[in-house]
Amino acid sequence: MPRLLVVEDAFAGRGRGVLVTPKVTVEKPTPGTFSVRLRLPDGRERVAAASFDVAHIRGALPPFAMLRLAELTPEDVPAGTEVWTLD
Repeated sequence: MPRLLVVEDAFAGRGRGVLVTPKVTVEKPTPGTFSVRLRLPDGRERVAAASFDVAHIRGALPPFAMLRLAELTPEDVPAGTEVWTLD
C-alpha cells in the first residue's frame, strides 16, 4: 500500500470533489476512480474515491497529475494529510 503524497493544499476545481497538491508524476495513470486511505494529521483515517487529473504533457517523460478526491471538500483534507493507495 504505497503512499501517493502528503497534502500541501486542497482546493475546489472544476467538477466534483477536491484537488490536492503537490502534483505527482505517474508512469501510467489509473483510468477512472480508485480507492485511497486518508490519514489526517489528527490521526483519524477515512477511505475515499480518487482519480488522476492529467494536465501536463511532458513528451517522453511521465506526465504530471493532480489527485482529485470525489465527494470531499477542501475542509475535509487539511494540509499534512497522507494519501495511501488501497488498490
